[in-house]
Amino acid sequence: MTERGKIVSRQNERIREAKKLGQRKYREQRGLFLVEGVRLVEEALAAGAVEQLFFTERLLASPRGQVLVSRAEARGVQLFACSEGVLVELTDTVQAQGVVAVARKPSWPQPAPGVLVIADEIQDPGNMGALLRTALGAGVQGLFVVKGSVDLYSPKVLRASMGAIFQLPNWPVERQEVLAFLEKTGAALVAADLEQAEDFWQVAYPQNLAVVIGNEARGVHPSFRQRADLVVRIPLVGPVESLNASVAAGVLLYEILRQHRCSSADSVL
Repeated sequence: MTERGKIVSRQNERIREAKKLGQRKYREQRGLFLVEGVRLVEEALAAGAVEQLFFTERLLASPRGQVLVSRAEARGVQLFACSEGVLVELTDTVQAQGVVAVARKPSWPQPAPGVLVIADEIQDPGNMGALLRTALGAGVQGLFVVKGSVDLYSPKVLRASMGAIFQLPNWPVERQEVLAFLEKTGAALVAADLEQAEDFWQVAYPQNLAVVIGNEARGVHPSFRQRADLVVRIPLVGPVESLNASVAAGVLLYEILRQHRCSSADSVL
């Protein structure tokens, strides 16, 4: 560090260690990940997840950026001013906003009874991020992420989630763990399929359930399909084979929300 404490060398040890978090294996080993951009860093900071903050003068040029740094300092976060050339080592976007944080992965208690979602080997980062955001908006209790899915803490998933990753409880699991959980709690399993299924609006959804969203190419895994208490389909009128996974999840989750609200005495629907 030179220039009044600013990190100006790309070989700086802190930068090199933080840069490793761009790889999934290091994120999993350390329980840490990178958060880029003002909005996402604000969400991470509000969740108490930020451990280190790397920023440039570009961030401090705006009042919002100044407030962000002040809040981080007040929370005891380690602050590191950097040159633009150094911070680019940690960024994943073309137009960086002058701030990257190292955050710790949150831990969550066991899910409460209610509506859960199972992401069964979802591969596309945009799909996973949108699924997180949609599930949070629909009031879901949490998300089971089956092994083989895209990493929730990859940069593209984080951006697509728009901060939902810090608010929606999520748990990495093996498929058998989910099946055991359903057996133990008595939660109903809802699977979307086109074969031997009912239209999704014709089904009565119980209060305690899990909706499985299958792999983009293969759909719902046979073990979930066989265990399913309810198999529903989303009718396709136009000449398409299927819906985007996150869109299908949104359609189902909001029908479940509508039914649950309509069954409540204080419902406004």
